[in-house]
Amino acid sequence: MLKVVVIACALLGILTAVSVESWLRRHVGNKELASAVYSATLEKYSEFWFSLLIPIIVMVTIVGIILGFGIGRFSLIGYAAGAVTCLISLFAGSRSFVSGSVSASSIAIEGDIKRAMRSSYRAGTVMGLSVATVAIAALSIVAIFVNQEYLTSVASGFGLGASISCLGIRLSGAILTSAHKLATTDEHTIDYTGAFAANGADFAETLILSACASSLLAEVGVATAGVSATFSVENATKYPIVILAVGIAASVFGVFAYRASTSKYSHYGFTAGSFLAGILVFAAAVYFSDYSLNDRSYALCIGFGILAQLLSAEFCKAFSMEGRIFRRNLPRTKDEIVDIPMLNGLAVGLISSAVPGILTAAAIFLSFSVAQYYGVALAAIGASSITAVNLAVREYACTLSSTRSFTETADEKFEENAGYYNVFRRSSGWSKAAGRAYSSVSATLTLAALLMAMLIISERDNVNFSDPVVFGGMIFGTITALVLLGILIRAILDSTSLMTDAGTDDSSEYRNIYSVRGVFVLEVIAIAIPVILGLVIGIDCVIGYVGSAIITSVGLMFAFNNTGRYYDRIASDALSTLIKVIIAVSLVCIPAFIEFGGFN
Repeated sequence: MLKVVVIACALLGILTAVSVESWLRRHVGNKELASAVYSATLEKYSEFWFSLLIPIIVMVTIVGIILGFGIGRFSLIGYAAGAVTCLISLFAGSRSFVSGSVSASSIAIEGDIKRAMRSSYRAGTVMGLSVATVAIAALSIVAIFVNQEYLTSVASGFGLGASISCLGIRLSGAILTSAHKLATTDEHTIDYTGAFAANGADFAETLILSACASSLLAEVGVATAGVSATFSVENATKYPIVILAVGIAASVFGVFAYRASTSKYSHYGFTAGSFLAGILVFAAAVYFSDYSLNDRSYALCIGFGILAQLLSAEFCKAFSMEGRIFRRNLPRTKDEIVDIPMLNGLAVGLISSAVPGILTAAAIFLSFSVAQYYGVALAAIGASSITAVNLAVREYACTLSSTRSFTETADEKFEENAGYYNVFRRSSGWSKAAGRAYSSVSATLTLAALLMAMLIISERDNVNFSDPVVFGGMIFGTITALVLLGILIRAILDSTSLMTDAGTDDSSEYRNIYSVRGVFVLEVIAIAIPVILGLVIGIDCVIGYVGSAIITSVGLMFAFNNTGRYYDRIASDALSTLIKVIIAVSLVCIPAFIEFGGFN
């Protein structure tokens, strides 16, 4: 039955994504504008991917060759499968940005704002469904057909391959769009292609790693259930995959629940689908936990993850660039000198991190109380289960912003239609805040689950944090997170200088992604440092290093989510992608750390 459910949900996701993509291509308004928008967007899309594919393939190959000598052939097979899975899903899904921009822009120019908003949302839907469906289909093959004896090696390798392939896209896309915003004085010419692909990479990596963490903790899930356990390790491995698959079907219903609105309450519409999908997933979790695990309490862990994510998003919308609280606390630049709104924005961002942080911590505590380490992994699964509709919300912001850029420059009645474009701007700000909250909460829960998997696999679940080796690793982890963020900011500034000198329309901004922007340096640091620490000092140091890096990056991520149009351009949410790579590398290399680590 479980296999049938997974296959049926995957087929539903694929068919829906193809149908929506076809709908976007057919439903256009102004044909002349549509042709112009299509050419311009397709050119940017092609240049972006052409500039990325070769460097990413080279990086994936180099890491695979280096690690292949120590991780074993099963991990290497999983590594290759994870890398290919992410590239396929992201390349196919981000193509929807072209269709969405064409459809929405050509319709908006005719004044049909609600229909244009619906087209923008559906462009994000294609990306969300593509990423989730391809990833879950690949994960299902791993969980269902790989022998339990080799599952740990394959799952950890799969997660690492996905992380490495996503890393280049995530960093390059975030840096590109952030630099574009800083380099241009005309907001109507900002290139959102990079941001669209980067957001997809972020959610794809989190989804895959949450599934890998649950697979790695399946055995301990059975062990901690005690003598009353009536389910096998195989069922504990398949249950999270089934929940993720059901999430695709739930997301299909969720995305079609969206109804465009231009009222002051329009920000409720695009997150309603996430609530509907979350309710459906929880209902399915109750049924399948009873069917597979013979205990409905495991569904509570799924619910905790979903609830923390949804409530955090609703709270963060109030602090978005166009939200009422943010607007009250952060005056516009034209009203005051630049320094004042920047500092106010930082203050609002730091304060607004409290509620999402508390909700996420509560989800971890409660899920651990129900099912210990396995429960935390299930909470991460819950948050990732509605990735398709959550990513649709995040991408909605990019497509709306892109649509606004094209239509404002092409609309001869711009002043007359200014109110329409303000609707786009407000909705984009709200959906970006909600999407970042979705991403941050699911990433935090996934990082917590991965850390617990690392503790169990290395048999260090009683690690002593007062140990100088562990504490030294913690200090180094905090410093590394800050250094990575500093390099990331510097890469944005370097890219901004490049664009300013060459012009934002110069394709050299794409050709220099891996040189001027410093992406390669960030990748090397994220991959090399945990390996060096583990081999030179030992696994205990790596555990402290990873744990501290997670806490620091999560704090920065939550704090900078709602800082507004200044600080949020440093793309601090890209930092979590780097930390996920660090822990993915550490997981794969645990056997080598234990055998060859210097102080073990």
